[in-house]
Amino acid sequence: MDIGRALTFAFQDSQWIKKVAIGGLLLLIPIVGLLIVTGYWLRLIRQVVENDDVPLPEWNDFGGDLVRGLKLIVVTFVWSIPAAILSLITTFSGSGDDFSSTSLGLQCLGTIVSLGVAFIQPLFATRLALTEDIGAGLQFSAVFNEIRPVTTPLLIVLLMSIVTALLAAVGVILCIIGVVFTAFFAYVVNAHLYGQVRRQLQGDPTAALRPLV
Repeated sequence: MDIGRALTFAFQDSQWIKKVAIGGLLLLIPIVGLLIVTGYWLRLIRQVVENDDVPLPEWNDFGGDLVRGLKLIVVTFVWSIPAAILSLITTFSGSGDDFSSTSLGLQCLGTIVSLGVAFIQPLFATRLALTEDIGAGLQFSAVFNEIRPVTTPLLIVLLMSIVTALLAAVGVILCIIGVVFTAFFAYVVNAHLYGQVRRQLQGDPTAALRPLV
């Protein structure tokens, strides 16, 4: 995994400030803005997988990005159903003084399942990014079979996603600067890392990516 490249490749685009600012501003728009950014994020993942990470994609397909974002929401929702069920069971199994060791156990299990979904998200998200087919992201057996060859990269991506989330949180504290830059920048970094995971599965993790200057 080339973490350094994931952190720096965006700056090789001469229009990176404009593109990052647009992404950050879209994140200020409830629901629709997030969906559009998610669709753009999928386009960026596909670009990385296809060996062409620079420049960043243009903001020229808002409608298509919206649809792509909706598709990822559907796929992620399906993968998250077990965790959601465990959360509901925990909620109704008791609260306050009635909160039992069983409820605590279910809560811990739900957290583990949620982390598991986050762990394998690069697999089903990149499948969707490359095909734009919801079914490709829900090929459970195929996704599980892909885990073993890239277990370490997946763990690195999970840890980096936590780091970038903390970075985004720092940006939010900085108000406008954070919203416009750090939150969307976290998307950009994670997109590159996701793309690198898929490239490793394809057996060609570094070839054909243009050198950064």
